[in-house]
Amino acid sequence: MFQHRYTQACGAGVLLLALATATRAAAGQTPSPSTPVSDVTFVAFDTETTGFSPEDDRVIEVGAVKFRNGRVIEERSWLLDPKRYIPRGVQLVHGISNEDVKDRPVFKEFYPEFEDFIDGAVLMAHNAPFDVSFMAAEIRRAGLPRPRNPVIDSLRLFRRWFPASESHDLSSVAEYAKVQTDVLHRAAADSLYVALIFEKGLRKRKDEPTLRELFSESRGPLRF
Repeated sequence: MFQHRYTQACGAGVLLLALATATRAAAGQTPSPSTPVSDVTFVAFDTETTGFSPEDDRVIEVGAVKFRNGRVIEERSWLLDPKRYIPRGVQLVHGISNEDVKDRPVFKEFYPEFEDFIDGAVLMAHNAPFDVSFMAAEIRRAGLPRPRNPVIDSLRLFRRWFPASESHDLSSVAEYAKVQTDVLHRAAADSLYVALIFEKGLRKRKDEPTLRELFSESRGPLRF
């Protein structure tokens, strides 16, 4: 798991910065681009779906891991009823069966919980355009408001941070970064691996980046 990183706040300026950050989070506002990464609350999220088309397929699982300054704060996972059949080939990828999602909430019922979970956070997903496009399509079909949270594509970020990795799919980067992976292709587990690899990448740096630098290094942010 993460190593706890403790910082000692010294001086009135640091205290005021911490209070300002807490106030923004309480108001549901994401931090400014100049915010140091240690002061940012992130949510790594991942989706599992019935296929590859945001327009024709549906989200059947969402996993999310909230973390800040090297510490996991909370993990959530939601199975969703897509109101359609999950093809056998797709079931073999993520292991989610039609029986698993029977009588689960539909997307519109689940979404307010996701909104509450990501409130004030910067989001992160591996190959984020896939997850963002699926979530945006579901949100549009349900007639719900899109989240305003910026999204960092960890695939782009890890390509920059771990250039020597043989590949930059999640399992390869995890292996290169020496992050143990017991389960892959389930939303909550993949979200946790993104968070753990992100922390490994931060430890390699000689400086603490700002949120603006992360956006630049991931060629982002993406928006829903």
